[in-house]
Amino acid sequence: MQIDTVSLKEICAKFIRDLNYRPGRLIQDDNASYRALKKEFAQYNTAAWFDNMCREAAAVAEFVYPDHSEEIRIQIAKYSWFIIYVDDMGQKTPENLKNFQRCILKGTSEPETEFFQAFPKHLDEYYRLFDPIPANCIALCAMDFINGCLLEEMPKIKGMKLTDASLSWPYFLRNKTGAAQAYAFMLFPKEVNVDMTTYIQVVEDIALYLNLTNDILSFYKEHMAGERHNYICNRAAATQRSIEETLRDVVKDAMQAHSRVTRVLESSGNRSALDIWGKCVNGFFGFHFSLKRYRLEELDSSAL
Repeated sequence: MQIDTVSLKEICAKFIRDLNYRPGRLIQDDNASYRALKKEFAQYNTAAWFDNMCREAAAVAEFVYPDHSEEIRIQIAKYSWFIIYVDDMGQKTPENLKNFQRCILKGTSEPETEFFQAFPKHLDEYYRLFDPIPANCIALCAMDFINGCLLEEMPKIKGMKLTDASLSWPYFLRNKTGAAQAYAFMLFPKEVNVDMTTYIQVVEDIALYLNLTNDILSFYKEHMAGERHNYICNRAAATQRSIEETLRDVVKDAMQAHSRVTRVLESSGNRSALDIWGKCVNGFFGFHFSLKRYRLEELDSSAL
């Protein structure tokens, strides 16, 4: 299944325009989160991917959570670093991940590596910075992310033939590989003093929006690279719709999720929560535009 490149660019550009993206403050490469990651994970600095990985993880925190304290931004950057590292392990050495959750339950660390010891300690930090239920959800989301990475890389999973009865499968897998619920809860640490009742009824819509927006903004570079195992392609196969129709459907779903979140936060009367959400939406676009790998500079600038 194919999509015309002109149509693809137009759909993505319209989505960005409709959500009123405005480039925000320039995030310096040498920011607090980046420096913290370089120091925290210095033992990995011999790998070719290390510097880019630190920049990408730092960019998530600096763009999407601009008004959080430096301590919170650094913790979010560390979470992103671990998530990216897990994704890399899932592709290269999946056997090392398969027993990770069981080892945590048993209170052991197998294999004995710095990563497998450091990751649980990092997750424990969220109980200091967030209320217990959000902290639980952030930790559980990390565990589920590992399952998603393992599933996504299994050859027999990649080779499964999807039918029109497997409609729930594409998002089931996508939701595990996005860790988006964690990033949704990260919008509201203790320090912002937003009660959970303000946002909890749309936290899944925040996660849905983040997942789908990432898929939309990633799809151009994935399509140009010939990648066909992403959410949009899986959804097209399951729904038996064209890639273009499916991409437009995903954009519609993301817009509706955005609208629901905005309406609930507006109706709460909590201006702080609404401001955090607005900066998250704009910053999430800024994050994608800041990374050359997404190739968003190739969109027609006159259409934005």
